Amino acid sequence: MTAAIPRKQVSGQDAWNNAWANVEQLYPAAQLDALVATTLAEMGQRLAGKRVAFAWSGGKDSLVIEWLCAQFQIQACVFAMTNLEYPEFLAWTTDHMPPLVQVINTGQDLTWLARHPRMLFPQTPQDNARWFRLVQHAAQKRYFAQHQLDVLVLGRRHAEGNHCGEDGLYTNREGVTRYSPIRHWPHEAVLALLKREGYSLPPIYGYPRGWQVGTGNWAQRLYTSSPEQGWIETWQIDPDIVREAATVLPQARAFMTARGLS
Repeated sequence: MTAAIPRKQVSGQDAWNNAWANVEQLYPAAQLDALVATTLAEMGQRLAGKRVAFAWSGGKDSLVIEWLCAQFQIQACVFAMTNLEYPEFLAWTTDHMPPLVQVINTGQDLTWLARHPRMLFPQTPQDNARWFRLVQHAAQKRYFAQHQLDVLVLGRRHAEGNHCGEDGLYTNREGVTRYSPIRHWPHEAVLALLKREGYSLPPIYGYPRGWQVGTGNWAQRLYTSSPEQGWIETWQIDPDIVREAATVLPQARAFMTARGLS
C-alpha cells in the first residue's frame, strides 16, 4: 500500500482530508484488524501487573490510545493545558474527554508570553521542544509521581517524527516511563480506527494547517513561516484571541494596527 499522507511536518490539509474521506479503501478492515490485534497483544505483555494511565490531548493519536487502553479497562489519564487554549477546542474537550481524566494546567498565560516572547509562534525546533517540556512533559511528570505509576501510555509515532524509545518503551531522566504502542502505525491506520469506532474529531483539524499543527495552545502554533503568519492564522481561527492578546502583547497590537483590524 502506498501511503497517502506524508510525514506530518510536510503534509497538507488536502492529503489528510482526502485520506479521512477514503480511509476504508486506503487501510482496509482486515489490515486494520491485524494491526490492532498485534498492538493489543504487545500491550497485554508490556502492561501486565503494572500501574498504568495514558496521556490524552484530544488529538487523533490520543483518541486511538484511549480506545486501545479501554480494551484493558484502563481509563485513568492526564490532560495538560495552559491558559492559552482555543476556546472552541476547550469546549470540545469538555464534551469528549474521558471520564477519569485529570486536568493539569501548567499556567502559561498572556503575561507569561510577554516575558517569554521567543515562545510566541516558535520559529526554532528548540523552542518547539521547550513548549512540550513546559506543558505536556511537566504535567505528565506531576501526574506520574502523584499516582505512583509504572507506565504512562502515549500516542507517539515514528510517522510524526516522534522519539519512541527502543521497542517503544523508555524512561526519561526524570523517572517517567513512557510506552508508545502505536509507534509503527501509519497515519492511515490511525484515521481508519477513529472512523470505524465513530470518534468525533476536534475542531482543530479544520483550522488552517490543522492536521499539520495538531493540538496545542494557540501561541504554540507550530511550523509558521513567520510570527506574522501565526497571527494571520490565529485571526482566521478566532479573532477574539488576537483582540484579547492585544491588551497585553505589543506584537498583537502591532499586527492589528498594521492591518487595520479592530
